[in-house]
Formats: sequence, C-alpha cells, structure tokens
Amino acid sequence: MSNPTEKVTEPGQKVTELGEKVIEQEQKSNQAEQESNQVRLTAKQRKVLEFCDVMPRTAQEILEMEGVKYQTRTLQQYVTKLVLAGLLRPTTTHKNDSNRRYITAHPSTDR
Repeated sequence: MSNPTEKVTEPGQKVTELGEKVIEQEQKSNQAEQESNQVRLTAKQRKVLEFCDVMPRTAQEILEMEGVKYQTRTLQQYVTKLVLAGLLRPTTTHKNDSNRRYITAHPSTDR
C-alpha cells in the first residue's frame, strides 16, 4: 500500500516528507547548538583572559584586578562562567584548594 506523503524523486527512490522535516529539525538544532557554544565575552571578561594568559592567578587576584569585591556573584561572573565555557581552566581539581589558580585555556595545546 502506498503512503500518500511519499514523493518519488527518481525511479525506485522514495523520500518521505516526514523524513525531510526530521532532517531540517536536526540541522536547525545543530546550528543552534553551534551558536550556543560560541560565548559572547564582555570587555572585562576579555581582560580577565588576558590577565590570566601570562601566568596563573588566584580568584582573589582576578577580582582585585577588576576592582570588584570578592563575592559569590562577582566570582560567578568573572571566573566560573569562563571556566564553564572552557576559556579559563583551574590548575587544581579541588574546588576549595587555597592554592587554586586559573590560567587561560588554549584549545590547540590543551589536549
């Protein structure tokens, strides 16, 4: 029995409209995923990356350089967001390590 939504593109080759829609949705979701992977940086976040590129810095040093108080909100804005984006990486895996420092991540060399 023939499905009314099937199209014949060439003899013997059938493509369903549903299949085309699924492919379009996959392409849109892939495009959206690529766009979400691109992070928009503020000028201050770029400054943090430059500051940490020379040598590893503590969170306290980063926030002092920015001229902001050491608070959870500012730590989140200037350090944690960059770490989650993969642009800044911690030198230790322990979150509460007093010697934890952050350095700019370079994707081509961090493999």
